[in-house]
Amino acid sequence: MEPKIQNLPILQVKDLNLTFNIARGKARVLAGVDFNLYPNEILALVGETGSGKSVTAKSLLGLIPSRSKQVSGQVLLDGNDLLSMPDKVLQSIRGKRISMIFQNPHSSINPLFTLGEQVFRLIRLYLQDEIRELTKKAGIPPTEAVKRIAKEKFNEVGLRDSHRLFKSYVGQISGGMAQRVMIAQALLSSPNILIADEATSALDVTVQAHILKLMTNLCRQKGTAILFITHDLGIAAQICDRIAVMYAGRIVEIAKTKTIFSRPLHPYTKGLLNAVPKPGREGRLSFIPGMIPDLVNAPRGCRFYPRCDIARPLCREKQPERITVDDDHEVSCVF
Repeated sequence: MEPKIQNLPILQVKDLNLTFNIARGKARVLAGVDFNLYPNEILALVGETGSGKSVTAKSLLGLIPSRSKQVSGQVLLDGNDLLSMPDKVLQSIRGKRISMIFQNPHSSINPLFTLGEQVFRLIRLYLQDEIRELTKKAGIPPTEAVKRIAKEKFNEVGLRDSHRLFKSYVGQISGGMAQRVMIAQALLSSPNILIADEATSALDVTVQAHILKLMTNLCRQKGTAILFITHDLGIAAQICDRIAVMYAGRIVEIAKTKTIFSRPLHPYTKGLLNAVPKPGREGRLSFIPGMIPDLVNAPRGCRFYPRCDIARPLCREKQPERITVDDDHEVSCVF
């Protein structure tokens, strides 16, 4: 049974463009990115490494360094444009209304403070009501209440030895454990939107399944909208309601998950699906020839043109518009 997704989006990304000024010229790494994210929905953003997935996620929260960049478009949270907000206002939204789990946990957790010091600070920042309630109910001081809440949050993501972890630094734990600490911190404030950037890539299969179930429950029970960035189509098929396929800074196809797998329309989407290993399939594994183009000298027309097996001269000259083929199925291809 598919989850009921509300009609009004909580997040709207409209014509998002990002250009870096580098020594060789201007690299347009995001070129007109458009998508909506709805409450109670898990939307996957998939594509090869270098397609712009992580840059898109960081751009939504203004986390791209301001030097030598140009940004245009809109990122609307309940109708308010995040791109035009002052830094102080945006900082109040990060972590509280929108949380992000980064791809590399060891570089995202402060190495100068213990894990306990960092998670305790976040609990005091976001969970004052829970601290007061537990203090009154259990008759314990606030510091002990903070530790109990932290232990509970760590247990939720499979971190059982919380007493030791609270005293540890990030350099003293494995990548998988560090990723789970990041996830626990991101979920502390019960955010409206969770951005998960390859959140399970560092985890073993059993822990990965636990985290995916945790995210799914968060979405279904609390209405949290999740933007799930991954290169693993198998995981996307398992938990996501819709899939947006990204190539060279553009979303080339977006549809419900079942539709993407049963009736892909863009040649790039077909190429990604054909490259997925399938049980019982014999012969060499399929692949997409070539590489993502140099974005300083990106093709004038369709950016997938140099690698496309059905490309025509028109594709070299004309950037295809994104058209609606069926209900909730959009694709950018002249064919």
